[in-house]
Amino acid sequence: MLECQVEIRVEWGHCDPAQIVYNPNFFDWMEHGLSRLFEAGGFGFGALIDRQPELRGTPLVRSEANFVAPARLGDVITLSSTVSRWGGSSFDVTHEFRCGDVKLVSAVQTRVWAGADEAGALKALPIPEDVRTALSETRSVRYHAACDDGRATD
Repeated sequence: MLECQVEIRVEWGHCDPAQIVYNPNFFDWMEHGLSRLFEAGGFGFGALIDRQPELRGTPLVRSEANFVAPARLGDVITLSSTVSRWGGSSFDVTHEFRCGDVKLVSAVQTRVWAGADEAGALKALPIPEDVRTALSETRSVRYHAACDDGRATD
C-alpha cells in the first residue's frame, strides 16, 4: 500500500503547560496525513470533488488510538499513514506517529466515501477503482517539515 510520511515539528502551540503534545493535536494531524496520502496518490480532495460533484468527502465514522509515549516541545515526529482495508464504500487508514525509533501513537480510522442524496443527506458511495489502485501502490512518499512549500520526496 502507498505509505505517506509527514514530518511534524512540535511547536509551543501544540503543547500543554508540561510541554507535552495535547492529545487532540494527533487527531488533527491524522486529518492532515489523510489529505497528504490522497495527494500522494494523485487525488487531492478538491480535484476529487470537481470530478465527482456529489462527493462530500470521507467522513470519519470510527477512530481508535493508542497513546504509547509522549511527544514533546521541539521534537520532530513522523506520521505514517496508509490505507489498511478497502470495503465497498468504506476504508480504514492506519496512522503511526514516531519520534526516531520510539512509537508514540498508533491509530486506525474508518472513513466512508460519502455523497449527498437529493435532500442533501449524506449517503455512502462506491469508492472509485482508480483511487483504490493509486492508494494501493507499493511505494512511500515523505513530506519534510523543513519544506515550507510542502514538497514531497519519493
